[in-house]
Amino acid sequence: MPEPAAASWRISMSSVEHVKITILAFGTRGDVQPALALGKALKARGHRVRMVASVNFASFIERHGLEAVAAKGDIRALMMGEGGHEWIEHGNNPIRQMRVVKRLVDQDGLAMMRDAWAACEDAEVVLSSFTSDVFAASIAEKLHAKHISIPLQPALVATRSGAATLLAPLPDRVSLVNYLFGRWLIESFGWRLMGAINNRFRRETLRLPPQTYQEYRRRWRRILVVQGFSAHVVPHPGDWPANIHTAGYWFLDDDREWQAPQGLLDFLNSGDPPVYIGFGSMTGRDPRALTGIIVNAVAQCRQRAILQSGWAGLGGMRLPSSIFLLDAAPHSWLFPRMSAVVHHGGAGTTAEGLRAGVPAVIVPHLADQPFWGSRIAALGAGPRPIPRNKLTHEKLASAICQATGDPGMRERAAELAAKVRAEDGIGMAVGMIEKYLNRGD
Repeated sequence: MPEPAAASWRISMSSVEHVKITILAFGTRGDVQPALALGKALKARGHRVRMVASVNFASFIERHGLEAVAAKGDIRALMMGEGGHEWIEHGNNPIRQMRVVKRLVDQDGLAMMRDAWAACEDAEVVLSSFTSDVFAASIAEKLHAKHISIPLQPALVATRSGAATLLAPLPDRVSLVNYLFGRWLIESFGWRLMGAINNRFRRETLRLPPQTYQEYRRRWRRILVVQGFSAHVVPHPGDWPANIHTAGYWFLDDDREWQAPQGLLDFLNSGDPPVYIGFGSMTGRDPRALTGIIVNAVAQCRQRAILQSGWAGLGGMRLPSSIFLLDAAPHSWLFPRMSAVVHHGGAGTTAEGLRAGVPAVIVPHLADQPFWGSRIAALGAGPRPIPRNKLTHEKLASAICQATGDPGMRERAAELAAKVRAEDGIGMAVGMIEKYLNRGD
């Protein structure tokens, strides 16, 4: 379905009834930060907004003025543990990845669901995403509350569009093959991971009868789905159901009060714009070896670089003067000052790279990251992605040289950035949500 004009989603403040909203934001910072940006906008409209996220992000949420509920799960500990390492090692093999994630869900899923329920008991509206859609539907059913899905990735719905299908067999084509693949694997992915544990949650905690996959899908097709990415990056397919909408990216813009350390400023001012390299919340068993790959690639390409340590702890060795080791910095401040960005391809980091207008080299580790890497390459805003388990210094150097030395790639990245920056993703999403809440059904 083609997306309606932005004006059709505008809604006057006087027509809005303020409601209690709980946002389920389970995942890493890239999952939490866009949801937080949307939550702040909903609060500014007068709604009471509560966010549930890993304990790692409670203070981050509260610092931005929203009520935070800290789930017991520690996402950083998970990513740095054996399960997280195994997930990353098999992240580009969808079958093995699903087995690893299923094991993690079976281990911690029920506790996550109970944390969500405790935070939702007075909610009138529940917002969820891929990591919580299945059990959020059950919580909303129990509460007789509205349920809205706010994914940062394309909806798990079959479409002929390869550009809007995760793991599409024909990603650059519109084909029946993509649709059949979506019906066979993509649509049922969340239920295969969480369906059984969700039914245990329904019985033991919510006192609801078990639910079949078909019943869950029928309910999901009736809710509002507001996708937090740009239709310039993932064109909205005409064969998606009418309940799915693409709003644009949700940027937090939390860099206004951030003070850059003097060492970083000195490094930036001492030469040409460097390359950013960092993998955020992705971890690994041997950060020293990964740092060595990066150092050799930067040297081979004769570039300067800023290396962000991240959860992987990169940089635990003597670095050349051409590489500045950075603990953390807002991507919205840092990326526009770079000549190119090398990252893992998480949805949030990808969005910031696109807005900055510099070419991106994606090194996907797991989940939706290969999809975003393929979209960047298809749009001509970066080289072909390099899967983490196939990364070598030669491949990384070649990609960095291409990203920094190809004028056409830089021009395409800048043109795409102008389109992304022209959108009001948060305003569109808020308008869609409030229009949906004002419906009588």
